[in-house]
Amino acid sequence: MFPGHLPPTEQLIGALTIARLGSFTRAAQELGLSQPALSRQIMNLEKHLGVRVFDRVGRSVRLTSAGEELVARIGPLLEELSRVTVNLAAAGGSAAGRVRLGASESVAVHVLPSILRSYLQNHRRVDLRLICATTERLPEMVASGEVDVAVTSIEYEPPGLQIKQLWDEELVLVLPMGHKARSRSVLSYKSEDFILLSPGTITRRLLDRALVEANVELKVVLEHSSPEVIKAMVFAGLGLAILPEPTVRRETRRGELAAWPLTDLRVIRPIVAITDPRRQPWPAEMALMDALEKYGR
Repeated sequence: MFPGHLPPTEQLIGALTIARLGSFTRAAQELGLSQPALSRQIMNLEKHLGVRVFDRVGRSVRLTSAGEELVARIGPLLEELSRVTVNLAAAGGSAAGRVRLGASESVAVHVLPSILRSYLQNHRRVDLRLICATTERLPEMVASGEVDVAVTSIEYEPPGLQIKQLWDEELVLVLPMGHKARSRSVLSYKSEDFILLSPGTITRRLLDRALVEANVELKVVLEHSSPEVIKAMVFAGLGLAILPEPTVRRETRRGELAAWPLTDLRVIRPIVAITDPRRQPWPAEMALMDALEKYGR
């Protein structure tokens, strides 16, 4: 396809913005255009393509089937073009440009803030975008190019992707401060109520396998996918928990919860960085990897 056959970039950006916001008015405000000017861009885009991109019903706007295909295909391409442009313009060989970092919620909440604070202070020309997603979804996002680096826990190495071990997180017993028990053996707590992560999480699967190997069955009364919810339940005295140590570090330092490793049940959750080996990383990405690895050392 020759350049003359391509619609102008501003028209494509306009269409993507309208699709994301669901409104010509809000899209025009974000793009710094008048609404008539944005409407003309979309009319010219539809004329250029020979299809309608949007259906306008009253004040609402929705994508046509052709518009859905356009957004699905052109969105990632424009994002990559924007990222390449920013990186090239930033400075050859320096840690500058745009980096899209994906992370599981647990890692994003409890570990990344301290890493990213130092990283961004040292590399002020980096435009960092943090995207939280499930552990299962993150490898797909790396493979599709939605994120450049993903930091999460894994059970198995995703095919075609590169895995870099960063650090290990040990699961610890979590108790309310007023709990009278002080045993470090999980066998001492078989009669206690437990609040655990949901069975669909990697952390829970790692824990369940370790419990089976130790021939221990816990009395599970509540389950939830969020460590924050589980900690609140433990704080309220509804049971005990077994969670990765970083997720309770803040509460233990404040004296709000008690936590310690178990001598007869050692469960390690590996945290890794996932990248696509087919891509050549930009300097800003390599600097980010250095910061992540430094934390793990």
